[in-house]
Amino acid sequence: MSEYKYDLDIFIKNSFEEAIEYLNKIGIKNEWPKLKIVDLSESFNLLQDIYGNLLENIYGIGGIYASKTREIYIIKNALKRFINRELNNPNKIFVGNLFTITRNSILYPIYKNDDDTEKLIAKVIVDSIVIHEIGHDIIGQGNWRTCIFEFLVYFYKNELYKYPEVYKIMDQNIEICKRHLKEKNPRPTTLGACFANDFIYIYENILNKDKQSPKLDIKNIIEKLKYFSEDEYIDSTKMINTLTKILMLIYK
Repeated sequence: MSEYKYDLDIFIKNSFEEAIEYLNKIGIKNEWPKLKIVDLSESFNLLQDIYGNLLENIYGIGGIYASKTREIYIIKNALKRFINRELNNPNKIFVGNLFTITRNSILYPIYKNDDDTEKLIAKVIVDSIVIHEIGHDIIGQGNWRTCIFEFLVYFYKNELYKYPEVYKIMDQNIEICKRHLKEKNPRPTTLGACFANDFIYIYENILNKDKQSPKLDIKNIIEKLKYFSEDEYIDSTKMINTLTKILMLIYK
């Protein structure tokens, strides 16, 4: 991505405002956190005070939620790396009006509403990271639950349930998740995205006959996420993945 082609500050601010607008719309009321946009090279000491010794991994994170001050820090340096990686990712999948990027090791579907693929990829990367950090403010710490929140909000905010081809992408995610569940120590971030993918698939592709309007009560699920046990993330994700496979056979 050209450093000067798009203004990341504008993308980040717009993503934050759009996410808040959507959450307000579905009835998630909150005193929203403050948004801080930072450049790692200019803000190292500030971020180190917040993030401590884990700062060395910041390029793989993209955002920080400071619970004491209720501030969200979005790291532009990391966003640029993520965007460039996906622009050069040869494993994109194109299905009908959708294509994919890889996020949390699964496929994130993107609607092709114009020909500017670079802009779309940048927006989705920014959206997903901003939504993730807002998730920490709403449901607390724990990346498994927050990655569930991230994929749920991304999917429904963009009304992806309206596109039949999205379920072909989610089919592939089910198999990707099955492979990750066989790993010795699967990452909570990946399994959170997997849980959300499979949960949506059951509700919207298997149980929902009218795919133009969502069946899942997203507000209710977000409220319940606060009480999901982070310690059981492997068993919970394995259960929903197995259930999805069973229901696919029954309703095929």
